Amino acid sequence: MIKNRALGLPLVAMLCIATSAHAQAPADLSAAMGARDSAISKVDAATWDRLTASSFTVVQDDGVMMSKAERLAQLKTQKPTPFTPRLRETVTRYGDTYLARYLSGGTWEIELWIREDGRWKVAAVQITTAKQ
Repeated sequence: MIKNRALGLPLVAMLCIATSAHAQAPADLSAAMGARDSAISKVDAATWDRLTASSFTVVQDDGVMMSKAERLAQLKTQKPTPFTPRLRETVTRYGDTYLARYLSGGTWEIELWIREDGRWKVAAVQITTAKQ
């Protein structure tokens, strides 16, 4: 019986670690992530701008790198699209920043979230086409 308890404790600890990736994001960060995703699908440039850091860059899946101003101009030309949920998401804390990794609509996306002007903002995004 003692042997079974000794084996069970590491298993429970491993399960807690494996599921903690989602739990690490503070509620206000999770809300900011959801609001930004919604802003992209609705083409809500004002909300996207508010949730995006001044030094923002994105590398699109075609290899094109854009600044905040370039991506905002591109967003304003787009049409609303159905919301695409994040799949297989992990959020990891690194000091005062958080890194979100997830699958969305056939692409892997990595977002770096920072605090700027007292609120969560995305500072960088990398998008890569997912292999089938």
